[in-house]
Amino acid sequence: MINLINIIINVILPIFLQIGVGYLLQKKFHMNTSTLVKLQFYIFLPALLFTNFYETTVQSNIIFPIVCIVLIIFVVLLLISLGVGRLFHFSKRVKSSFINSVVLINSGNYCIPLLTFLFTDDSRLIAAALSVQIVILLTQNVLTNTFGIFFANAGKKTILQSLLETFKIPMIYAVIVAFIFRFFNIGVYEPVWDALITIRNGMVPLALITLGAQLANTKMNFKLPKVYLSNLLRLIIAPLLAYIFVVLFSIDKIDPLAAQVIIICCGAPTAVNTVLLAIEYDNEPELSSQIVFSSTVFSAITVSATIGIVAMLFPL
Repeated sequence: MINLINIIINVILPIFLQIGVGYLLQKKFHMNTSTLVKLQFYIFLPALLFTNFYETTVQSNIIFPIVCIVLIIFVVLLLISLGVGRLFHFSKRVKSSFINSVVLINSGNYCIPLLTFLFTDDSRLIAAALSVQIVILLTQNVLTNTFGIFFANAGKKTILQSLLETFKIPMIYAVIVAFIFRFFNIGVYEPVWDALITIRNGMVPLALITLGAQLANTKMNFKLPKVYLSNLLRLIIAPLLAYIFVVLFSIDKIDPLAAQVIIICCGAPTAVNTVLLAIEYDNEPELSSQIVFSSTVFSAITVSATIGIVAMLFPL
């Protein structure tokens, strides 16, 4: 049994220390967080995805179930969020912002560092865990750039129009190129490979510092019931749903590591992209900011507990 205190000290604390550095830097120097996001989005993440998919093969028989699980959880949480919105008579704008805060997870600058620290003693496990996470990340990115934009617009832009935004995601092309290189057994020119590895290794600190900087721009207000409702669905209900579907799809029997990664990452805090979308489309940005901030803070406890539980349920 993994000790909860050890998880907090060895996995969660290093993450929040780096988030804290980003938070303090932003308060002191007022950095351009948009530039940090673009660096991560267009350079560091594609390098991470390309090198990981080039080096590690995800079991083909679990890729489809992983995507299905992520999509099913998305739909279930969407329906629950719609029900909560109707029950509490949320306005259309609040309802759409609330939905995004529940269904969109912080796959990039939270889950990737989390898995890196969690399996830091075994490079093989890190590579395998990140490969599973990358499938989740890509699925989430497609959802963010379709339904996420649709809801942020409060229905002003069609799903088809939002879908076109997906083709602007550089990570998809990084994965496609990696698959082509692997399929045709094409080697990567050594200086290029060394550069990609160097960039990849900078992904974790950049992601966490960027997250801290983005949180520093958030107004803290923990008095809104909507915030706690979103946190409950995102941090507790989502990983419970993940556990149910992992068992139903028998992922735990095929690959216990993949089962752990799916459940842990489905319990991640709300994606920072919900704030960026809310700001971009002027749709309750303050509510989105408070949910992102609070879910990130509370995740220190909930994610630690999730890690301890899945380690017992699905031993490696």
